[in-house]
Amino acid sequence: MSEESTITTILAIWGAVLSSFTLGWNIFRDFMQRGRLRVTCYIGHIVGNPSISHKENLLVWTVTNIGREPVVLTTVGGSFGETAFLINTGDPLPKTLAPGDYFTGYTNDLSVLEPKLKYLAAYDSLGRTFKAPKKTVKKLKEKYASGEYNSENSQSNNLLHPTAKSGG
Repeated sequence: MSEESTITTILAIWGAVLSSFTLGWNIFRDFMQRGRLRVTCYIGHIVGNPSISHKENLLVWTVTNIGREPVVLTTVGGSFGETAFLINTGDPLPKTLAPGDYFTGYTNDLSVLEPKLKYLAAYDSLGRTFKAPKKTVKKLKEKYASGEYNSENSQSNNLLHPTAKSGG
């Protein structure tokens, strides 16, 4: 093997490695820069709204855009397996969430926390489903089943504070 072909081989290998790294980096960057939503669900109360009793338990969705691109949030809801449900949040949806923006919606119908509930989620305009953490949903279902969310048993120190910490 001559010196020229050795140099050519080394340069070809270097070029292949460098272009593979560049391709991998571009795919990773594009994946990380897309819009992503974090969904947090908890039981809370609203204070200061005369149309809603401050003692009424509400299932609250907080949806935050943790990505680097805007995301169009179309609905919030969940699934019982084969059957999905959507929540009429009262606030207009769809809503474009810029990076760092959030949306809060709620329902007073806690019956969605029945044992058949599979997940609580938010949906975007691209058809993606962003689910609340399983651990949070499990705790909400357990507390609902135990009767903890009955109006007589609710505590006033729950005012819009998560009952379970969610991870991203």
